[in-house]
Amino acid sequence: MDFDDRAALMEITYCPTCATSFKVTPDQLRLANGWVRCGRCTCVFEALANLTPPAVLSDTASLAAMLAEFDLSPPPSSSAALTFDSSVVPTARAHRGVWVFVSVMLLSLLMAQAAWMGRHMVFAQVPELRPALLVLCESLACEVTWPQELDAVLIENSSFSEAPSGGYMVQLRLKNTEHYPVATPALELSLLDLQDQVVLRRVFTPEELGLDDHLLALREVRAHVNFDLQAAASQRITGFRALVFYP
Repeated sequence: MDFDDRAALMEITYCPTCATSFKVTPDQLRLANGWVRCGRCTCVFEALANLTPPAVLSDTASLAAMLAEFDLSPPPSSSAALTFDSSVVPTARAHRGVWVFVSVMLLSLLMAQAAWMGRHMVFAQVPELRPALLVLCESLACEVTWPQELDAVLIENSSFSEAPSGGYMVQLRLKNTEHYPVATPALELSLLDLQDQVVLRRVFTPEELGLDDHLLALREVRAHVNFDLQAAASQRITGFRALVFYP
């Protein structure tokens, strides 16, 4: 390689702290991925980020003047020598690796927390995961159930009347308006007098209504239950009010 070729391959880097300039070549920049330590102020910096592109010189005299300013001979052992510090790269990579690991762990924790809080919805919407969720909750002493979505359950029809066999009978039709199963609510029945005052209030569980613990998606179910009333109370009853709730 002649004089002109060596000049074309040369770059000038400078220390961002003390502004000391150093000449470097592509082969030198490949060492330690370009991380260097300034011999004057000991600042560690990336030579590639502080390059001064070589000037395109057509005048040989100008080129010689530039090379005279930045001596082509190997730098002597002095306080201004540029050291290619290969130990900096592993340290920087290690720091990046730690941050990546911490970020992944935090993201995993957030996803686990979201899955924990929404486990009832997962149980309802992903049937394939139900066995695994049940086993996991059993080992963690937690509970996973059908989601309680009261707004999704409608009382489409209800009635209160005397039963043919004696006593009284409540009949109702419930519908789940969601696209996934929800927990079956309990029924609160209030028997009213002429002034709409509550004479008697009674709560019926899904089991007492003869229903499963969940309502299938977009399905309706019918339920009825019989019970007795004391004569004094039955004489005052003129109406009723039914509502569903989760205990």
